[in-house]
Amino acid sequence: MRALLLVLTGCHVSLNGSRLGSSSSSGATSPGDSASAYERFAIQGTKLGVPLESNPGFTCGPPRGTDGFTTQNHGCVKFTDARCEGRATKIHHIRVAADVPGGQNCFMDEFTGATYLDRTFMAPVLTSMHLIGTDSNNPKVFQIVYTFAADDLTPDSKLGKMLIAKYGEPTYKNPPTQMSWQQGDVQLSAACRTIGGDNAKQGDYCTITVEDDALDRAERENQRVADENARKQNAPPPPSL
Repeated sequence: MRALLLVLTGCHVSLNGSRLGSSSSSGATSPGDSASAYERFAIQGTKLGVPLESNPGFTCGPPRGTDGFTTQNHGCVKFTDARCEGRATKIHHIRVAADVPGGQNCFMDEFTGATYLDRTFMAPVLTSMHLIGTDSNNPKVFQIVYTFAADDLTPDSKLGKMLIAKYGEPTYKNPPTQMSWQQGDVQLSAACRTIGGDNAKQGDYCTITVEDDALDRAERENQRVADENARKQNAPPPPSL
C-alpha cells in the first residue's frame, strides 16, 4: 500500500507509474516567473517558495535529520478530514509499526504520506494538505499535496470542470484519472483513483500536487555550498612548518 501511496503523491507519477511529464524546462525560470506560477497554483492560499514552517494551521515534523532520519521529505500537515476534528495531529517518519503514535490522533508518516486514524492505517487516506520542504537547513515549500474525495477527471465531471475553469485546458490529460498543467518549472498535477479501477479495494481518492523540483535542486546546491564553506572555516589551524 505504501508503494501505491508513493505512486499517487510522488513527483509527476501517474496511477500506473508512468511519468506525467517533466517539470524541468530547457531554460532557467526567472524569479518573477516562478512567483507568478506559485501564485497561480496556490492551494487554499498556501503557496510554494515560502518557509516550510510559516504556514498557520499546519503541524510540522521534528527538525530535519532528527534521530538519524533522512533529511528528505521533512514536511507539515493539516488534516481536513471530519474524523480528525477534536483529535491531535501528528507527523514524523516511521520505520516500524511501533513508531505510529498511540492515543486518539490523526497521524501522517512524513516519508510516505501514509495516514493513520488512532493507529489504524487508512485506505483511502485521510483527506489532508501535506507540505514538503526543500532538503536544506531552512526548508522552503517545494511541493504541496492536497488529498480529497474521489471524482472522475473528465471535462464534464465536477472536478474536471472546476480545474479547467481555474487553469484552462490542461497541458496533459488522461481521462478519467489524470490532468496536469505546466508553467515554467512549476507543475500542477491532478490524479484520481476511480471506483472500479484495478485497485478499488484499496479505496478511492484524488490528489492535487503542485511542485517545483527546480527549487528543491537549487536549495540543495545552496546548502551544499554553505556546508562546504562551514567545513573549511571550522577546520583546525594548519600545523607550523
